[in-house]
Amino acid sequence: MINKDKIFELFNEVAENSDGKSKLKPVDDFMETPFAKIGMFTKLVLNHFVFHEKLERFLKKEQPTYDAQSTREASDFTVFNRAWFYISQIDIDENSHLKAIVQFNPVTFKKALQSAIWYFESQEHYEKCAHLLKIQKLVKEI
Repeated sequence: MINKDKIFELFNEVAENSDGKSKLKPVDDFMETPFAKIGMFTKLVLNHFVFHEKLERFLKKEQPTYDAQSTREASDFTVFNRAWFYISQIDIDENSHLKAIVQFNPVTFKKALQSAIWYFESQEHYEKCAHLLKIQKLVKEI
């Protein structure tokens, strides 16, 4: 039989162990893993391009008075800086982080890394590019 308390426990901010001590929810635990951080980085960057393709098609059809270039710049800034939040937490000197890099889909990860490098180069954020290039070298070796 399904235990409703266990199901609803997933939605609590803090779950409790059987010994009464509090712990993070399983989702929060997962989001702290390097694999999840790489996944969030990749998903943000790649979905950003899909969004802009759909937005362009919509705007061509509707033709509103709208500055597409400034909207693109604003969304690029937001997405790439949020993606940076996740990938900046990856430390290639830690074994668990290296393992996550190896396990992640290299094709999509390479695309996201290259796009982020291009963006941060255009913004002259070279320290971010250096971090991304280190990771990119590892992914290319896989």
